[in-house]
Amino acid sequence: MNPQVILINPPQVFTKNQVASGITPPLGIAYIAAVLEKNHIAVDIIDAVGLAPGTINPFAKETFVRGLSFSDIVARLDEEVKIVGISNLFSFAYPVVQELCRQIRALRTDIKIVLGGPHPSALYAEILAEDRDLVDFVVLGEGENPFLHLCQKLLHNDLLAQSNVGSDISNLAYIDDSGTCQMGTEKLERNTKLDSDNIPFPARHLLPMENYIEAQESHGYSNGRWTSMISSRGCPYGCTFCASRKTRWVSRSAIDVADEIEYCIEKWNIREFHFEDDNMTINVKRLIEICNEIKRRKLDITWQTPNGIRASRIDEEMLRAMKESGCEHVTLAPESGSPRVLEEIIQKGKDFDLDHLRDCGATAHKLGLKVAAYFVLGLPGETREDMEMTISYARELARVGVDEVNFGLFIPLPGTPLWEPSKHKIKDLDWLDLLTVGDLAKAVSFNDEVGSKELDWVRKKAYISFLLTRILYHPGQFAGTIFNVLRGIEKTKTERVLKTIYARYKKDTKDGLNKLVFDNRTFYAYRHMYRKIFRLIFR
Repeated sequence: MNPQVILINPPQVFTKNQVASGITPPLGIAYIAAVLEKNHIAVDIIDAVGLAPGTINPFAKETFVRGLSFSDIVARLDEEVKIVGISNLFSFAYPVVQELCRQIRALRTDIKIVLGGPHPSALYAEILAEDRDLVDFVVLGEGENPFLHLCQKLLHNDLLAQSNVGSDISNLAYIDDSGTCQMGTEKLERNTKLDSDNIPFPARHLLPMENYIEAQESHGYSNGRWTSMISSRGCPYGCTFCASRKTRWVSRSAIDVADEIEYCIEKWNIREFHFEDDNMTINVKRLIEICNEIKRRKLDITWQTPNGIRASRIDEEMLRAMKESGCEHVTLAPESGSPRVLEEIIQKGKDFDLDHLRDCGATAHKLGLKVAAYFVLGLPGETREDMEMTISYARELARVGVDEVNFGLFIPLPGTPLWEPSKHKIKDLDWLDLLTVGDLAKAVSFNDEVGSKELDWVRKKAYISFLLTRILYHPGQFAGTIFNVLRGIEKTKTERVLKTIYARYKKDTKDGLNKLVFDNRTFYAYRHMYRKIFRLIFR
């Protein structure tokens, strides 16, 4: 029986100056697919990125899309398909989702199109009003249960022609017969049990897992057969720029997490696991139990936390347990080196302490863990002095042994507290313009004091300052980075980027993918940055 429900991971959009954006298995739709299969609904996944990671096509406004073309995706929709669910994680990717919806609708007016993900969850009313001809439903928040109930109604009760079908489904928004946007229930519901007896393991068997393993472009770094996974959802803290703020934290048991690890080992011989939890360390006891369960079962794996962990919950006992169970890399998220920014703008929480985070970085380094730190520059209300404090603090982290940093630029996310103060800057931009914030060659500022050109230089200055401090205090560390790159291995994301550049430099750039990505996307961005580095050092 051909599936009547198709879930789509759309093509990835990027600019020519972006470097190492990464591609990871779409666990969100894989979880939804697993729940549908458990309830005897035939489903398949069209993973546009995973199925064609080497295919790149021009899009709009000097951007490109990576993955299956829109026409290839539409061609895979059989006549039996009744419902299409599309994942939309990032606001800058919404134009890609729009175009995909247009092409599906042009071919099949009978298909029900459902959007899910952070962007449509935040702007469901606007999307349903402006794109009513393209989108039938929006799933808000966690999608497993509302999408399941919607599919059951549409497929089993022959209600495809009725717009009010979602009136009693939680977390579901739609336009009713009167043209009014409605939600099935006023309060969003969350899964309270994540163990596999309630939410099955994600349906990785519907994904091109070997393509992800071969691409070696994870969120963090990778050296072998890897996959991403989660052990919990949600984050109770209130960081004002984050889409996951003040959400109920729900976790899986240590046994369930270890069971999924074993399943991935047996099914795909995966030995490297990347935990993408919003906040894995909320419950210290549970995390240590996971570590102990991995050790008890003698699972020969490595793992890392590329999405970041909360430093205020970390102590040496936890870090030691993580290291002993195979953890190789941890990511800390100070966000800023300015106490004022942390307290007044980001609202990081009273338990957050910059000195403690620095000490955690030092302890992790002492134990042999690789450490990364994430910062955000250009927040609304942030001053030049605040940014200088962040750069100074990053140097402190370099001195205690932190291996790498990421100085991300602030991107306003719909539905967050910092969205509103940024709207006066957004009005002259479209969603694709937000993508340029990830460029190395260009910045977009949402800060009233520091413009885009100055912010671009501040970011480069921050990287240079950290790098030079790292070389000065830990020359062996830096030499190890160079040695790893030359050997073709990676232990940090920085090494992955450098390794990729080195490999592409050696390879014949006549190859279409490498010519487009290396020549345009990587080489010019890095040449631009390194010229400024040399000028700063030798002027």
